[in-house]
Amino acid sequence: MKVLESLDSRAIAAIRFLDGETSQPLTGPLTVSSTGVRVVRNRWGLYVLTEAPGFESYTARFETPPAGEPSPVSVVLTVVDPSGRHLPRGFSLELPRDASKPPEASGSVFQPVDVRMFLSPTARPTPGSAVVRLSLVDDQDKPLARPVVLRLRITIPDKPTVEGFGLSDERGEVVLLVPRIPVIRWGQEEGDSLIHTTFAAALEWAFAPSTGGLPSPDMPSPSFTSLPPTLQVASGLEIHRRMKIPTS
Repeated sequence: MKVLESLDSRAIAAIRFLDGETSQPLTGPLTVSSTGVRVVRNRWGLYVLTEAPGFESYTARFETPPAGEPSPVSVVLTVVDPSGRHLPRGFSLELPRDASKPPEASGSVFQPVDVRMFLSPTARPTPGSAVVRLSLVDDQDKPLARPVVLRLRITIPDKPTVEGFGLSDERGEVVLLVPRIPVIRWGQEEGDSLIHTTFAAALEWAFAPSTGGLPSPDMPSPSFTSLPPTLQVASGLEIHRRMKIPTS
């Protein structure tokens, strides 16, 4: 959405889109669409739903909402990044959001819903990110057209596991960009002067379901299956692997 508008009607929900590499809110304009839904991008970069099917009475009264909430509904939206850094995707939004909860509470209408945007294989990494590029093929060694979500889990001693996510395109190409990887770490023994710059990383995969005709890649953890082998990643290092995904 390229037009910024001030809102003088009741908001139904707000969406905050996050960059697939840094997890920071996106500031550039995106095209967000849904049948029967009006979406407005505000000055803070949030995408606010101001109209939706079944919410006509709710949005028409700003100061005093109507008695009772609208019936629950799941709204399907699609989002496209005109810059090409992120792949198009779909997602579902459960409505209504709760207007009685404080802004910091989960499910509050005042709490934005975070949606991760997955990087295009052509996206440029920020300096220092670990870069893993994958070419996915099916059982016949042909480029995998079906969208797949990849999760990269990086083990860093004495720190929480670092995760990066990627989504394959129609050619089976995918990139995972993981920032904030330590540049060096010292040996574990006292007086050990060895410097280790690489860290073990495990790959997992899951087929992405479709929402609104586009991949909807927000997968729960139990959906993922491990992929061999273990990779060695590092800050600023780019690796490329060809991976076979079982399709039968």
